[in-house]
Amino acid sequence: MMFIAIVKKHYPALQVLFGPGFAEILRVLFSPPQKQHYVRELAGLTGLSLSTVQHGLRKLTALKLVTSWSNHYHKFYRANRDHELFRPLLHIVQTSERIPQIAHSRLHRKRVRHRPKKSWPLSPDRPLNWNLSLRPPKLDR
Repeated sequence: MMFIAIVKKHYPALQVLFGPGFAEILRVLFSPPQKQHYVRELAGLTGLSLSTVQHGLRKLTALKLVTSWSNHYHKFYRANRDHELFRPLLHIVQTSERIPQIAHSRLHRKRVRHRPKKSWPLSPDRPLNWNLSLRPPKLDR
């Protein structure tokens, strides 16, 4: 006997707020223990492509939410504990792990099936006229 499970998709709150790629980067950098990671390590931990991680880190670096340093081989990134948004982001990341996930159906509007328009029959006393004629129209000269 074969059972088919219907999987309904659910999203974590962090992903709803920031999008799937950026949410994963925030989750890794702002979840305890906050430690430093190099770019390829972040790509491996998040399951994201290298370019997606680099793009997210560029945004976080521009906002100074992460600090970085290099050992001439790897560039390491770490959440900036001195930034004003560190505590609120830390709180958002930690809280989003505890709250229930949001169902896909709550985030996307339902598809509406369009019904074909009803065609109204012409009354018999009104003949069908599409203004098609075989003769060219007469021009006044």
